Amino acid sequence: MATRVILNKNKDKKIKNFYPNVFKDEVKAVMGKYNIGDIVNVCDEKLNFIGKGYINNNTNILVRVLTTKDEDINYEFFYKKIKEAYKKRTYLKKETNSKRIFFAEADGIPGFIADDFDGYLSVQFRNEGIEKYKDIIIKAILEIVKPKGIYERSDVENRVIEGVGEQTGIIYGEIPDKIIMEDNDLRYIVDIINGQKTGFFLDQRESRKFIRRYLNKETKFLDVFSSSGGFSIAALKEGCQKVVAIDKDKYALKLCHENYNLNKFKNEFKTIEGDAFEVLKDIVKSGEQYDVITLDPPSLIKKKTERKKGREFFYNLCLDSFKIIKNGGIVGIITCAYNITLQDLIETSRMAASENEQILEVLGVNYQPNDHPWILHIPETLYLKCLWVRVYKK
Repeated sequence: MATRVILNKNKDKKIKNFYPNVFKDEVKAVMGKYNIGDIVNVCDEKLNFIGKGYINNNTNILVRVLTTKDEDINYEFFYKKIKEAYKKRTYLKKETNSKRIFFAEADGIPGFIADDFDGYLSVQFRNEGIEKYKDIIIKAILEIVKPKGIYERSDVENRVIEGVGEQTGIIYGEIPDKIIMEDNDLRYIVDIINGQKTGFFLDQRESRKFIRRYLNKETKFLDVFSSSGGFSIAALKEGCQKVVAIDKDKYALKLCHENYNLNKFKNEFKTIEGDAFEVLKDIVKSGEQYDVITLDPPSLIKKKTERKKGREFFYNLCLDSFKIIKNGGIVGIITCAYNITLQDLIETSRMAASENEQILEVLGVNYQPNDHPWILHIPETLYLKCLWVRVYKK
């Protein structure tokens, strides 16, 4: 008989409603022996079956539920999940040659992520529990996607915390040093091996499309936390007279220039290597002003208890950014941290504007695109929030 994880009273409801995480403090007892990654049955307090998933006691999440059906978790199970997810993304081929083809629990396999960059895959197995199923997941990916190569980017902090260690390297085929991504008539160089995250920030596709409508040849554009230049290239494509990218990652800025040359732009473009807050203060002192600013910091807030710290971060970031925006200019305030809410962005930006005696008009809000699904039953799947405001002097 499979090991059974017995939940405390009333802790079964959210699992029945398709939430995948069983936390340790919700568990009454574990009946049977197990190894990390084993498939276990999750039961209510009366021992009624409510789901099954893999167990991992190295984290606060004891069980990650894969299904609420009493079905076998085998190659056929993973094949079906991956095929369904891949089929849902076929509409994107008209917009881009690169997309996320599997998004962890949002597509039914917690801990597994796969991005497709023009036929080359970058994959992550984000915890020790899902590691056990790597071989059969890769087998299914090869059969369904038929990629030219697969590279593993399981170099995430969570694996280190769990003691399994980071893992990178070629799993299948060959991976070129650089891949050309085409995304809504923009071209980017993607470095799966050395680039940030899985190689590129695919989740900003909608935000890049959104801001382009407000850009023209008179625009001076500041891209803060630019990474390899997602927003910068969009701005240059629209003919902005001047584009400046700020990032502390020297290699990311090198890719910015390579992307500039790839697209054969002639507009003025420069990069500034350094801490964003210090660079912004220098710009404030210089008196230089910009028409559009994007603020897209990395996910610095990992825990709910760090939310206050995150709010202070965005308040200070907006405070200096609003000092260098022209009257009537646009600022994009963006977070990829689940624990920072849209309301946090609204309140911190409003307070910063009030401090500067400015008024904010909301132009729009973006979330992650549909290849990074937001599942209403799983709040954590909504992580990217982009607040676009026009800034006016009182």
